Amino acid sequence: MASTFIFNGRQISLPGVYSTIVSGEMNPARNLDYGKVLIIDTGTYSAGFGGGAGINGENAQGQNAIYTFDNIADFRAFMKGGLWWRVAEALFAPDPSNPDAVGISELEFVRAATTTGAKMTFATAAGGTFAVKTLDEGLVANGSLLNDELLTKGYGMNFIAGREDATKWILQFWRGTYTGTYSDGLPYGDITQENSDPELVLESPEFKNMQELVDWAQNDSNFALAFVLDSTTNVEGNGEITEGDITTALGGKTYILAVGGGTESFDMDDFNAVLDQIVGLDYSNVILDQVGDNAYSATTKAYLTHMNCAAKFQHFLYVAGYDKGADFSKEIDLAKKFDSSFVQLVHGGAGVVSAFDAQKIRWWGVMYNLCAIVGRISGKPPYVPPTFKTIGVDRLQHSLTESEKKKALKYGILTTVLNDYTGKFNILQGVNTLQDNANLFNAKGQSYSIQFMRIVAQINKELIVNATLDLLGQENGVNANTLTAGAVKDWTVAYLQSRTATDAQDNLILSFKDVVTTRKEDAYFTTYKIVVNNEITKLFFTGYLIRG
Repeated sequence: MASTFIFNGRQISLPGVYSTIVSGEMNPARNLDYGKVLIIDTGTYSAGFGGGAGINGENAQGQNAIYTFDNIADFRAFMKGGLWWRVAEALFAPDPSNPDAVGISELEFVRAATTTGAKMTFATAAGGTFAVKTLDEGLVANGSLLNDELLTKGYGMNFIAGREDATKWILQFWRGTYTGTYSDGLPYGDITQENSDPELVLESPEFKNMQELVDWAQNDSNFALAFVLDSTTNVEGNGEITEGDITTALGGKTYILAVGGGTESFDMDDFNAVLDQIVGLDYSNVILDQVGDNAYSATTKAYLTHMNCAAKFQHFLYVAGYDKGADFSKEIDLAKKFDSSFVQLVHGGAGVVSAFDAQKIRWWGVMYNLCAIVGRISGKPPYVPPTFKTIGVDRLQHSLTESEKKKALKYGILTTVLNDYTGKFNILQGVNTLQDNANLFNAKGQSYSIQFMRIVAQINKELIVNATLDLLGQENGVNANTLTAGAVKDWTVAYLQSRTATDAQDNLILSFKDVVTTRKEDAYFTTYKIVVNNEITKLFFTGYLIRG
Protein backbone atom coordinates (compact mmCIF):
# COMPACT_ATOMS: atom_id res chain seq x y z
CA MET A 1 0.00 0.00 0.00
CA ALA A 2 1.22 3.52 -0.79
CA SER A 3 2.22 5.68 2.14
CA THR A 4 -0.05 8.61 2.91
CA PHE A 5 0.80 12.04 4.29
CA ILE A 6 -1.20 15.12 5.18
CA PHE A 7 0.47 18.09 3.49
CA ASN A 8 -0.95 21.60 3.06
CA GLY A 9 -4.37 20.45 4.25
CA ARG A 10 -4.65 17.58 1.76
CA GLN A 11 -4.15 13.83 2.07
CA ILE A 12 -1.37 12.86 -0.35
CA SER A 13 -0.78 9.30 -1.53
CA LEU A 14 0.14 9.73 -5.21
CA PRO A 15 3.86 9.94 -6.11
CA GLY A 16 4.86 13.46 -7.06
CA VAL A 17 6.28 16.78 -5.89
CA TYR A 18 4.25 19.05 -3.62
CA SER A 19 5.00 22.57 -2.42
CA THR A 20 3.57 25.22 -0.16
CA ILE A 21 4.72 28.48 1.43
CA VAL A 22 3.63 29.35 4.96
CA SER A 23 4.27 32.26 7.25
CA GLY A 24 7.58 31.98 9.02
CA GLU A 25 9.66 34.58 10.58
CA MET A 26 11.30 31.41 11.39
CA ASN A 27 19.64 24.02 -10.21
CA PRO A 28 18.87 26.94 -12.32
CA ALA A 29 15.14 27.54 -12.61
CA ARG A 30 13.19 27.13 -15.78
CA ASN A 31 11.49 30.44 -16.27
CA LEU A 32 7.97 29.05 -16.46
CA ASP A 33 5.47 31.29 -18.18
CA TYR A 34 3.47 33.61 -15.91
CA GLY A 35 1.50 35.36 -18.66
CA LYS A 36 -1.06 32.71 -19.59
CA VAL A 37 -4.74 33.58 -19.16
CA LEU A 38 -7.78 31.29 -19.24
CA ILE A 39 -11.25 32.50 -20.23
CA ILE A 40 -14.15 30.23 -19.32
CA ASP A 41 -17.09 31.33 -21.43
CA THR A 42 -20.60 30.62 -20.12
CA GLY A 43 -22.46 32.49 -22.84
CA THR A 44 -22.84 35.93 -21.26
CA TYR A 45 -20.70 37.60 -23.90
CA SER A 46 -20.41 35.01 -26.62
CA ALA A 47 -23.99 34.06 -27.47
CA GLY A 48 -23.94 33.68 -31.22
CA PHE A 49 -20.14 33.89 -31.47
CA GLY A 50 -17.12 31.73 -30.73
CA GLY A 51 -15.34 29.21 -32.92
CA GLY A 52 -14.61 25.55 -32.52
CA ALA A 53 -16.72 23.41 -30.23
CA GLY A 54 -17.97 23.70 -26.69
CA ILE A 55 -16.59 21.42 -23.99
CA ASN A 56 -19.33 18.96 -24.96
CA GLY A 57 -19.18 19.48 -28.70
CA GLU A 58 -20.25 17.36 -31.63
CA ASN A 59 -16.85 17.15 -33.30
CA ALA A 60 -14.60 17.99 -30.33
CA GLN A 61 -14.86 17.46 -26.59
CA GLY A 62 -12.76 17.75 -23.45
CA GLN A 63 -9.16 18.79 -23.94
CA ASN A 64 -9.73 19.12 -27.69
CA ALA A 65 -12.26 21.88 -27.00
CA ILE A 66 -9.76 24.09 -25.13
CA TYR A 67 -8.27 26.44 -27.70
CA THR A 68 -4.94 28.27 -27.41
CA PHE A 69 -3.92 31.60 -28.97
CA ASP A 70 -0.73 33.66 -28.78
CA ASN A 71 -1.92 36.66 -30.79
CA ILE A 72 -5.07 38.73 -31.14
CA ALA A 73 -5.53 38.12 -34.87
CA ASP A 74 -5.93 34.37 -34.44
CA PHE A 75 -8.24 34.78 -31.47
CA ARG A 76 -10.47 37.27 -33.29
CA ALA A 77 -10.62 35.02 -36.33
CA PHE A 78 -11.76 32.29 -33.96
CA MET A 79 -14.37 34.35 -32.06
CA LYS A 80 -15.70 36.21 -35.13
CA GLY A 81 -17.47 38.82 -33.00
CA GLY A 82 -19.02 39.66 -29.67
CA LEU A 83 -17.56 41.27 -26.57
CA TRP A 84 -14.71 38.76 -26.13
CA TRP A 85 -13.65 39.72 -29.66
CA ARG A 86 -13.66 43.38 -28.59
CA VAL A 87 -11.90 43.19 -25.23
CA ALA A 88 -9.15 40.92 -26.55
CA GLU A 89 -7.31 44.09 -27.56
CA ALA A 90 -7.00 44.99 -23.88
CA LEU A 91 -5.56 41.56 -23.04
CA PHE A 92 -2.95 41.47 -25.80
CA ALA A 93 -2.18 45.23 -25.88
CA PRO A 94 -3.22 46.71 -22.51
CA ASP A 95 -1.61 50.09 -23.24
CA PRO A 96 -0.79 50.62 -26.94
CA SER A 97 0.97 53.90 -26.16
CA ASN A 98 3.52 52.13 -23.95
CA PRO A 99 5.91 49.75 -25.75
CA ASP A 100 6.73 48.05 -22.45
CA ALA A 101 3.10 47.06 -21.87
CA VAL A 102 3.36 43.78 -23.75
CA GLY A 103 0.17 42.03 -22.55
CA ILE A 104 -0.54 38.34 -22.10
CA SER A 105 1.68 35.66 -23.63
CA GLU A 106 -1.07 33.11 -24.27
CA LEU A 107 -4.84 32.88 -24.12
CA GLU A 108 -6.70 29.66 -23.39
CA PHE A 109 -10.39 29.79 -24.29
CA VAL A 110 -13.08 27.23 -23.54
CA ARG A 111 -16.85 27.36 -23.93
CA ALA A 112 -18.81 25.74 -21.11
CA ALA A 113 -21.39 24.60 -23.62
CA THR A 114 -22.92 21.72 -25.55
CA THR A 115 -22.67 22.55 -29.26
CA THR A 116 -23.34 21.17 -32.72
CA GLY A 117 -22.18 22.26 -36.17
CA ALA A 118 -24.31 23.80 -38.89
CA LYS A 119 -25.04 21.92 -42.11
CA MET A 120 -24.82 22.89 -45.78
CA THR A 121 -26.46 20.58 -48.30
CA PHE A 122 -26.27 20.45 -52.08
CA ALA A 123 -28.54 17.91 -53.76
CA THR A 124 -28.78 17.10 -57.46
CA ALA A 125 -31.42 15.49 -59.61
CA ALA A 126 -29.25 12.54 -60.52
CA GLY A 127 -25.93 12.93 -58.82
CA GLY A 128 -26.75 12.45 -55.12
CA THR A 129 -26.14 14.68 -52.11
CA PHE A 130 -23.13 16.61 -50.87
CA ALA A 131 -23.64 17.48 -47.19
CA VAL A 132 -21.07 19.34 -45.08
CA LYS A 133 -21.01 20.22 -41.39
CA THR A 134 -18.97 23.08 -39.96
CA LEU A 135 -16.32 22.45 -37.32
CA ASP A 136 -17.29 25.82 -35.88
CA GLU A 137 -20.22 24.86 -33.69
CA GLY A 138 -23.06 26.87 -32.23
CA LEU A 139 -25.11 29.79 -33.52
CA VAL A 140 -22.02 31.44 -35.01
CA ALA A 141 -21.98 28.83 -37.79
CA ASN A 142 -25.54 29.40 -39.03
CA GLY A 143 -25.53 31.44 -42.23
CA SER A 144 -27.42 34.73 -42.37
CA LEU A 145 -28.02 37.02 -45.35
CA LEU A 146 -28.65 40.74 -45.53
CA ASN A 147 -31.24 41.54 -48.19
CA ASP A 148 -31.04 37.91 -49.44
CA GLU A 149 -27.64 38.66 -50.90
CA LEU A 150 -24.83 39.66 -48.51
CA LEU A 151 -23.52 36.91 -46.21
CA THR A 152 -23.03 38.72 -42.89
CA LYS A 153 -22.71 35.83 -40.44
CA GLY A 154 -22.04 32.11 -40.48
CA TYR A 155 -21.19 29.96 -43.46
CA GLY A 156 -22.46 29.59 -46.98
CA MET A 157 -21.32 27.94 -50.20
CA ASN A 158 -21.75 28.78 -53.86
CA PHE A 159 -20.57 27.62 -57.28
CA ILE A 160 -18.62 29.35 -60.01
CA ALA A 161 -17.66 28.15 -63.47
CA GLY A 162 -14.26 26.53 -63.86
CA ARG A 163 -11.47 28.95 -64.67
CA GLU A 164 -9.61 26.56 -66.95
CA ASP A 165 -12.56 24.49 -68.15
CA ALA A 166 -15.84 26.38 -68.26
CA THR A 167 -17.78 23.09 -68.42
CA LYS A 168 -16.64 22.26 -64.88
CA TRP A 169 -17.46 23.83 -61.52
CA ILE A 170 -15.64 25.23 -58.50
CA LEU A 171 -17.27 25.04 -55.08
CA GLN A 172 -16.53 27.98 -52.78
CA PHE A 173 -17.05 28.22 -49.02
CA TRP A 174 -17.63 31.66 -47.53
CA ARG A 175 -17.98 33.06 -44.02
CA GLY A 176 -19.74 36.26 -42.93
CA THR A 177 -17.57 38.80 -41.11
CA TYR A 178 -20.04 41.04 -39.30
CA THR A 179 -18.95 41.18 -35.66
CA GLY A 180 -22.39 41.87 -34.22
CA THR A 181 -24.15 44.81 -32.61
CA TYR A 182 -23.17 45.96 -29.12
CA SER A 183 -25.61 47.29 -26.50
CA ASP A 184 -24.89 50.85 -27.67
CA GLY A 185 -26.45 49.99 -31.02
CA LEU A 186 -23.12 50.12 -32.86
CA PRO A 187 -21.09 47.22 -34.27
CA TYR A 188 -18.36 45.71 -32.10
CA GLY A 189 -15.84 46.05 -34.92
CA ASP A 190 -16.83 49.56 -36.04
CA ILE A 191 -17.92 48.19 -39.44
CA THR A 192 -21.60 48.09 -40.37
CA GLN A 193 -23.39 45.03 -41.71
CA GLU A 194 -23.64 46.64 -45.12
CA ASN A 195 -19.87 47.07 -45.29
CA SER A 196 -18.93 43.66 -43.85
CA ASP A 197 -17.59 41.77 -46.84
CA PRO A 198 -17.70 37.97 -46.55
CA GLU A 199 -14.45 36.04 -46.39
CA LEU A 200 -13.52 33.24 -48.78
CA VAL A 201 -12.59 30.30 -46.56
CA LEU A 202 -11.89 27.58 -49.11
CA GLU A 203 -12.53 26.54 -52.67
CA SER A 204 -12.40 23.20 -54.43
CA PRO A 205 -10.49 22.31 -57.57
CA GLU A 206 -12.53 22.12 -60.73
CA PHE A 207 -14.90 19.15 -60.88
CA LYS A 208 -17.57 17.78 -63.19
CA ASN A 209 -19.49 15.33 -61.06
CA MET A 210 -20.40 14.55 -57.49
CA GLN A 211 -17.82 11.79 -57.07
CA GLU A 212 -14.95 14.14 -57.86
CA LEU A 213 -16.30 16.63 -55.32
CA VAL A 214 -16.67 14.02 -52.59
CA ASP A 215 -13.20 12.59 -53.27
CA TRP A 216 -11.68 16.04 -52.86
CA ALA A 217 -13.51 16.68 -49.58
CA GLN A 218 -12.43 13.32 -48.17
CA ASN A 219 -8.75 13.89 -48.93
CA ASP A 220 -8.08 17.64 -48.73
CA SER A 221 -6.30 18.77 -45.55
CA ASN A 222 -7.57 22.35 -45.81
CA PHE A 223 -11.16 21.14 -46.04
CA ALA A 224 -10.60 19.11 -42.87
CA LEU A 225 -9.54 22.24 -40.96
CA ALA A 226 -13.00 23.79 -41.25
CA PHE A 227 -15.52 21.15 -42.32
CA VAL A 228 -16.46 17.51 -42.14
CA LEU A 229 -18.55 15.46 -44.55
CA ASP A 230 -21.95 14.62 -43.12
CA SER A 231 -23.12 11.03 -43.11
CA THR A 232 -25.99 11.93 -45.46
CA THR A 233 -23.49 12.52 -48.30
CA ASN A 234 -23.99 10.01 -51.12
CA VAL A 235 -23.27 9.61 -54.83
CA GLU A 236 -25.86 8.22 -57.23
CA GLY A 237 -25.03 6.93 -60.67
CA ASN A 238 -22.24 8.87 -62.30
CA GLY A 239 -22.97 11.82 -60.05
CA GLU A 240 -23.31 14.27 -62.90
CA ILE A 241 -23.92 17.88 -61.86
CA THR A 242 -25.83 20.20 -64.18
CA GLU A 243 -26.34 23.95 -64.20
CA GLY A 244 -29.99 23.29 -63.38
CA ASP A 245 -28.93 21.47 -60.20
CA ILE A 246 -26.97 24.50 -59.06
CA THR A 247 -29.74 26.96 -59.94
CA THR A 248 -32.27 24.89 -58.00
CA ALA A 249 -29.95 24.55 -54.98
CA LEU A 250 -29.31 28.29 -54.76
CA GLY A 251 -33.02 29.11 -55.07
CA GLY A 252 -32.34 32.59 -56.35
CA LYS A 253 -29.94 33.44 -53.51
CA THR A 254 -26.21 34.02 -53.56
CA TYR A 255 -25.34 31.15 -51.18
CA ILE A 256 -26.47 27.79 -49.94
CA LEU A 257 -26.53 28.66 -46.25
CA ALA A 258 -25.38 26.59 -43.32
CA VAL A 259 -28.60 25.96 -41.46
CA GLY A 260 -30.29 23.40 -39.29
CA GLY A 261 -27.73 22.26 -36.77
CA GLY A 262 -25.70 25.15 -35.40
CA THR A 263 -26.88 24.95 -31.79
CA GLU A 264 -25.44 25.84 -28.39
CA SER A 265 -26.57 25.53 -24.80
CA PHE A 266 -24.78 26.55 -21.60
CA ASP A 267 -25.48 24.95 -18.23
CA MET A 268 -23.80 23.92 -14.99
CA ASP A 269 -23.05 20.41 -16.25
CA ASP A 270 -21.01 21.95 -19.06
CA PHE A 271 -19.19 24.21 -16.59
CA ASN A 272 -18.35 21.25 -14.36
CA ALA A 273 -17.07 19.42 -17.43
CA VAL A 274 -14.70 22.35 -18.03
CA LEU A 275 -13.46 22.17 -14.43
CA ASP A 276 -12.72 18.47 -14.88
CA GLN A 277 -10.57 19.21 -17.93
CA ILE A 278 -8.51 22.12 -16.57
CA VAL A 279 -7.25 20.53 -13.35
CA GLY A 280 -3.67 20.32 -14.62
CA LEU A 281 -3.84 23.14 -17.17
CA ASP A 282 -0.95 25.60 -17.00
CA TYR A 283 -2.33 29.14 -16.71
CA SER A 284 -1.86 31.93 -14.19
CA ASN A 285 -4.99 34.08 -14.39
CA VAL A 286 -8.59 33.17 -15.11
CA ILE A 287 -11.52 35.32 -16.25
CA LEU A 288 -15.17 34.36 -15.93
CA ASP A 289 -18.04 36.21 -17.59
CA GLN A 290 -19.95 36.55 -14.32
CA VAL A 291 -20.41 40.29 -13.79
CA GLY A 292 -21.97 42.66 -11.27
CA ASP A 293 -24.96 41.09 -9.54
CA ASN A 294 -23.86 37.71 -10.94
CA ALA A 295 -20.24 38.09 -9.85
CA TYR A 296 -20.74 35.82 -6.83
CA SER A 297 -22.88 33.32 -8.71
CA ALA A 298 -23.04 29.55 -8.29
CA THR A 299 -20.72 29.37 -11.31
CA THR A 300 -18.12 31.58 -9.65
CA LYS A 301 -18.34 29.65 -6.40
CA ALA A 302 -17.90 26.38 -8.29
CA TYR A 303 -14.69 27.72 -9.81
CA LEU A 304 -13.46 28.90 -6.40
CA THR A 305 -13.98 25.39 -5.01
CA HIS A 306 -12.07 23.97 -7.96
CA MET A 307 -9.27 26.52 -7.53
CA ASN A 308 -8.90 25.84 -3.80
CA CYS A 309 -9.35 22.09 -3.79
CA ALA A 310 -8.57 20.55 -7.18
CA ALA A 311 -6.31 22.70 -9.39
CA LYS A 312 -2.71 21.49 -9.63
CA PHE A 313 -1.28 25.01 -9.60
CA GLN A 314 -2.35 28.20 -7.85
CA HIS A 315 -4.40 30.54 -10.03
CA PHE A 316 -5.73 34.06 -9.75
CA LEU A 317 -9.40 34.72 -10.45
CA TYR A 318 -10.32 38.14 -11.83
CA VAL A 319 -13.95 39.08 -11.27
CA ALA A 320 -15.78 42.00 -12.88
CA GLY A 321 -17.79 44.10 -10.47
CA TYR A 322 -19.82 47.15 -11.48
CA ASP A 323 -19.46 49.96 -13.99
CA LYS A 324 -20.72 52.98 -12.08
CA GLY A 325 -20.14 54.81 -8.84
CA ALA A 326 -23.73 54.22 -7.73
CA ASP A 327 -22.83 50.56 -7.25
CA PHE A 328 -19.55 51.08 -5.40
CA SER A 329 -21.10 50.06 -2.08
CA LYS A 330 -22.19 46.78 -3.69
CA GLU A 331 -18.58 46.23 -4.66
CA ILE A 332 -17.48 46.49 -1.04
CA ASP A 333 -20.00 43.80 -0.12
CA LEU A 334 -18.68 41.61 -2.94
CA ALA A 335 -15.08 42.01 -1.79
CA LYS A 336 -16.09 40.94 1.72
CA LYS A 337 -17.77 37.84 0.30
CA PHE A 338 -14.75 36.81 -1.75
CA ASP A 339 -12.17 37.53 0.99
CA SER A 340 -9.35 35.74 -0.82
CA SER A 341 -5.73 36.47 -1.64
CA PHE A 342 -6.33 34.75 -4.99
CA VAL A 343 -9.43 36.74 -6.06
CA GLN A 344 -9.21 40.20 -7.61
CA LEU A 345 -12.39 42.26 -7.90
CA VAL A 346 -12.31 45.01 -10.55
CA HIS A 347 -14.48 48.13 -10.39
CA GLY A 348 -15.36 50.68 -13.03
CA GLY A 349 -16.45 50.69 -16.65
CA ALA A 350 -13.96 51.88 -19.27
CA GLY A 351 -14.35 53.84 -22.47
CA VAL A 352 -12.10 53.95 -25.53
CA VAL A 353 -11.93 56.58 -28.24
CA SER A 354 -13.59 55.48 -31.48
CA ALA A 355 -13.73 57.38 -34.75
CA PHE A 356 -16.87 55.41 -35.61
CA ASP A 357 -18.89 56.86 -32.76
CA ALA A 358 -20.02 60.44 -33.17
CA GLN A 359 -19.46 60.91 -29.45
CA LYS A 360 -15.83 59.70 -29.88
CA ILE A 361 -16.04 57.39 -26.83
CA ARG A 362 -17.39 53.87 -26.81
CA TRP A 363 -18.17 52.41 -23.41
CA TRP A 364 -17.16 48.76 -23.07
CA GLY A 365 -17.94 48.33 -19.41
CA VAL A 366 -16.01 46.92 -16.49
CA MET A 367 -14.88 43.82 -18.42
CA TYR A 368 -12.72 45.98 -20.70
CA ASN A 369 -11.12 47.58 -17.66
CA LEU A 370 -10.58 44.13 -16.14
CA CYS A 371 -8.96 42.75 -19.30
CA ALA A 372 -6.62 45.75 -19.55
CA ILE A 373 -5.54 45.18 -15.96
CA VAL A 374 -5.09 41.43 -16.49
CA GLY A 375 -3.12 42.08 -19.67
CA ARG A 376 -0.91 44.60 -17.92
CA ILE A 377 -0.19 42.34 -14.95
CA SER A 378 0.30 39.21 -17.06
CA GLY A 379 2.87 40.90 -19.26
CA LYS A 380 5.30 41.42 -16.38
CA PRO A 381 7.22 38.95 -14.20
CA PRO A 382 5.64 38.29 -10.79
CA TYR A 383 8.15 40.50 -8.97
CA VAL A 384 7.05 43.57 -10.97
CA PRO A 385 4.20 45.25 -9.03
CA PRO A 386 1.00 46.31 -10.83
CA THR A 387 0.74 49.52 -8.80
CA PHE A 388 0.84 52.68 -10.96
CA LYS A 389 1.09 50.66 -14.21
CA THR A 390 -0.63 52.44 -17.09
CA ILE A 391 -3.51 50.94 -19.03
CA GLY A 392 -4.91 51.99 -22.39
CA VAL A 393 -8.36 53.38 -21.59
CA ASP A 394 -9.51 56.87 -22.42
CA ARG A 395 -12.35 57.42 -19.96
CA LEU A 396 -13.80 55.92 -16.79
CA GLN A 397 -17.48 55.67 -15.94
CA HIS A 398 -16.62 56.29 -12.31
CA SER A 399 -13.78 58.51 -11.14
CA LEU A 400 -13.21 57.61 -7.51
CA THR A 401 -13.13 60.29 -4.83
CA GLU A 402 -10.25 60.31 -2.33
CA SER A 403 -12.44 58.65 0.30
CA GLU A 404 -13.53 55.96 -2.22
CA LYS A 405 -9.89 55.27 -3.11
CA LYS A 406 -9.16 54.64 0.56
CA LYS A 407 -12.16 52.32 0.81
CA ALA A 408 -11.05 50.47 -2.32
CA LEU A 409 -7.68 49.73 -0.73
CA LYS A 410 -9.21 48.90 2.65
CA TYR A 411 -11.62 46.32 1.22
CA GLY A 412 -9.43 45.06 -1.61
CA ILE A 413 -11.06 46.46 -4.75
CA LEU A 414 -8.85 46.74 -7.83
CA THR A 415 -9.44 50.14 -9.43
CA THR A 416 -8.19 52.36 -12.21
CA VAL A 417 -7.55 56.06 -11.63
CA LEU A 418 -6.41 59.07 -13.63
CA ASN A 419 -2.81 60.12 -12.96
CA ASP A 420 -2.96 63.90 -12.77
CA TYR A 421 0.75 64.23 -13.56
CA THR A 422 0.78 62.13 -16.76
CA GLY A 423 -2.81 62.46 -17.91
CA LYS A 424 -2.94 58.66 -18.28
CA PHE A 425 -4.98 56.06 -16.46
CA ASN A 426 -3.22 53.59 -14.22
CA ILE A 427 -3.86 50.89 -11.62
CA LEU A 428 -4.23 52.52 -8.19
CA GLN A 429 -2.61 49.61 -6.34
CA GLY A 430 -2.35 45.89 -6.97
CA VAL A 431 -4.65 44.54 -4.24
CA ASN A 432 -6.83 41.46 -3.90
CA THR A 433 -9.95 40.87 -1.82
CA LEU A 434 -8.22 39.49 1.30
CA GLN A 435 -9.88 41.18 4.30
CA ASP A 436 -7.19 40.24 6.86
CA ASN A 437 -4.91 42.84 5.31
CA ALA A 438 -3.48 44.96 8.11
CA ASN A 439 0.01 43.57 7.44
CA LEU A 440 1.91 42.62 4.29
CA PHE A 441 1.16 38.98 5.08
CA ASN A 442 -0.91 37.40 7.82
CA ALA A 443 -0.43 34.39 10.06
CA LYS A 444 -1.55 32.07 7.24
CA GLY A 445 1.05 33.45 4.83
CA GLN A 446 -1.61 35.27 2.81
CA SER A 447 -1.12 38.79 1.49
CA TYR A 448 -3.34 41.56 0.15
CA SER A 449 -0.64 42.28 -2.46
CA ILE A 450 -1.11 40.84 -5.94
CA GLN A 451 2.64 40.99 -6.47
CA PHE A 452 3.36 39.09 -3.24
CA MET A 453 0.88 36.31 -4.05
CA ARG A 454 2.09 36.04 -7.67
CA ILE A 455 5.60 35.47 -6.37
CA VAL A 456 4.39 32.78 -3.95
CA ALA A 457 2.44 31.04 -6.71
CA GLN A 458 5.36 31.23 -9.14
CA ILE A 459 7.80 29.71 -6.65
CA ASN A 460 5.44 26.84 -5.89
CA LYS A 461 4.84 26.18 -9.58
CA GLU A 462 8.53 26.26 -10.45
CA LEU A 463 9.42 23.96 -7.57
CA ILE A 464 6.78 21.43 -8.60
CA VAL A 465 7.64 21.40 -12.29
CA ASN A 466 11.42 21.68 -12.00
CA ALA A 467 11.77 19.13 -9.22
CA THR A 468 9.54 16.70 -11.07
CA LEU A 469 11.75 16.93 -14.15
CA ASP A 470 15.14 17.22 -12.45
CA LEU A 471 14.73 14.92 -9.45
CA LEU A 472 11.85 12.49 -9.81
CA GLY A 473 12.40 12.27 -13.56
CA GLN A 474 15.90 10.76 -13.44
CA GLU A 475 16.27 8.09 -16.12
CA ASN A 476 17.94 5.49 -13.88
CA GLY A 477 15.33 5.69 -11.19
CA VAL A 478 15.05 7.54 -7.93
CA ASN A 479 16.07 5.62 -4.84
CA ALA A 480 17.41 6.63 -1.47
CA ASN A 481 20.87 5.88 -2.82
CA THR A 482 20.56 7.85 -6.05
CA LEU A 483 18.62 10.79 -4.61
CA THR A 484 19.91 11.68 -1.16
CA ALA A 485 18.63 14.27 1.26
CA GLY A 486 21.78 16.23 0.62
CA ALA A 487 21.12 16.23 -3.12
CA VAL A 488 17.55 17.49 -2.62
CA LYS A 489 18.82 20.22 -0.29
CA ASP A 490 21.55 21.26 -2.74
CA TRP A 491 19.04 21.37 -5.57
CA THR A 492 16.69 23.53 -3.50
CA VAL A 493 19.50 25.91 -2.55
CA ALA A 494 20.48 26.23 -6.21
CA TYR A 495 16.90 26.97 -7.20
CA LEU A 496 16.39 29.60 -4.50
CA GLN A 497 19.70 31.20 -5.37
CA SER A 498 18.61 31.46 -8.99
CA ARG A 499 15.47 33.29 -7.84
CA THR A 500 17.26 35.74 -5.50
CA ALA A 501 17.52 39.37 -6.56
CA THR A 502 20.94 40.94 -7.10
CA ASP A 503 22.16 44.44 -7.85
CA ALA A 504 22.15 43.53 -11.52
CA GLN A 505 18.85 41.62 -11.73
CA ASP A 506 15.52 41.93 -9.94
CA ASN A 507 13.88 38.64 -8.98
CA LEU A 508 11.28 36.83 -6.90
CA ILE A 509 12.95 36.89 -3.47
CA LEU A 510 15.41 39.09 -1.61
CA SER A 511 17.04 36.32 0.43
CA PHE A 512 16.65 32.78 1.78
CA LYS A 513 18.08 30.69 4.59
CA ASP A 514 17.68 27.53 6.68
CA VAL A 515 17.13 25.00 3.90
CA VAL A 516 16.58 21.65 5.62
CA THR A 517 15.74 18.31 3.98
CA THR A 518 14.66 15.24 5.96
CA ARG A 519 13.51 11.81 4.92
CA LYS A 520 10.51 9.83 6.15
CA GLU A 521 9.88 6.45 4.53
CA ASP A 522 9.61 7.14 0.77
CA ALA A 523 9.30 10.93 0.99
CA TYR A 524 11.65 13.87 1.39
CA PHE A 525 10.41 16.94 3.25
CA THR A 526 12.23 20.22 2.56
CA THR A 527 11.67 23.43 4.48
CA TYR A 528 13.15 26.83 3.78
CA LYS A 529 12.73 30.48 4.74
CA ILE A 530 12.47 33.30 2.22
CA VAL A 531 12.03 37.07 2.13
CA VAL A 532 9.68 37.96 -0.71
CA ASN A 533 10.62 40.86 -2.96
CA ASN A 534 7.61 43.00 -2.04
CA GLU A 535 6.74 46.28 -3.73
CA ILE A 536 7.31 49.81 -2.48
CA THR A 537 4.11 51.87 -2.76
CA LYS A 538 4.92 55.06 -0.88
CA LEU A 539 7.74 57.59 -0.69
CA PHE A 540 7.99 60.25 2.00
CA PHE A 541 10.37 63.19 1.96
CA THR A 542 11.06 65.47 4.90
CA GLY A 543 13.07 68.63 4.53
CA TYR A 544 14.60 70.51 7.44
CA LEU A 545 14.99 74.26 7.41
CA ILE A 546 18.35 75.56 8.65
CA ARG A 547 19.78 79.00 8.97
CA GLY A 548 22.35 79.90 6.32
